[in-house]
Amino acid sequence: TKRMYPASTTKMLTAITAIENITDLSHVVEISEHAAGRNHSAFRFYKGDQISLLDLLKASLISSHNNATIALAEYVAGSEEEFVKMMNEKAKEIGATNTYFQNTNGLDSEFLLHKSTAQDLAVIARYCLGDPLFRAIVNSPNDTITVNEEETDLRNTNRLLSFPYIKGIKTGYTANAGFCIVVYSDKGDLDLITVILNSTAENRESDVIMLTDYINQNFAYHHLVEKNAKAETIQVGNANMVHVDIFPESDYVDLLNISEDTVELKHHLREDIVLPVEKNQPLGTISVYLNGQEAVELPLVSRESVSAPRVDQYLSSHREEQDRKIVFFLFGFYFFIFISIMIKNLFFRKRFYV
Repeated sequence: TKRMYPASTTKMLTAITAIENITDLSHVVEISEHAAGRNHSAFRFYKGDQISLLDLLKASLISSHNNATIALAEYVAGSEEEFVKMMNEKAKEIGATNTYFQNTNGLDSEFLLHKSTAQDLAVIARYCLGDPLFRAIVNSPNDTITVNEEETDLRNTNRLLSFPYIKGIKTGYTANAGFCIVVYSDKGDLDLITVILNSTAENRESDVIMLTDYINQNFAYHHLVEKNAKAETIQVGNANMVHVDIFPESDYVDLLNISEDTVELKHHLREDIVLPVEKNQPLGTISVYLNGQEAVELPLVSRESVSAPRVDQYLSSHREEQDRKIVFFLFGFYFFIFISIMIKNLFFRKRFYV
């Protein structure tokens, strides 16, 4: 959370602000005098150069072209200063509240208040990865752009793209910032964002690999709560008890240290549950404790409606049916005896008269 110089990792926020405010990236623009020059970039722009907005975006993110960000800003907002205001508003909107930028490219020799934090840059990176175009560009080791109808090759400044599980995002360097990098990796089943600030040319990439390997070897995602797994069956009602299955309202997945984290689940049920129970009605909560500390509390709900039972009516109908059977049995039994007696008497009289 320490506020530090971010160098060209600034361009993540520049790019996403431009993407969200440009309707036609194929549109060709003309490089202004303010956006011309080398400006510590891999190649220079000249005033009047013709280039598409998409190629400006590629130049900004792949080869980290500083003037390309200025040209994008001027097209979107009329000036770099107005565009930077949009960037700072976007940062606050997405939760990067300790970020304040003064330009679009991260050059800081004249902009000493241009700072962010490792945490904020991770927040910005996660937001940017939600855009398919951004994801595709930062994951491109090489590409080409067209300036004045002539192709120019781009080579990504992120050397870690040679690792198959590294999928971007952005490098940076200034004398004030040191060597910086924000990396997205998807090794194993872990999607990670790693941020390195104020490193050295020798250690920047090796620190990313070291941290990524450490996380993959020691941490794993665990489904601590699954919404389709029954949490408990409760009895509701007084004289006539009804069983109701209750489930977590949603899943809960957490990244845990495989060897250290202790997980405990606790159910807390309401004491005022009466019938009928409505579908998705909250009936209590389930709390997840990690190492003795509550991490999250989720509602426990019923997945179906449960009406008050009509047990008395059922028993009454069942009793009436039993009574009818008994009456029919007795009637048949006594009728059989009566017929038997009548036959016996007739037979006896016949014998007597004979």
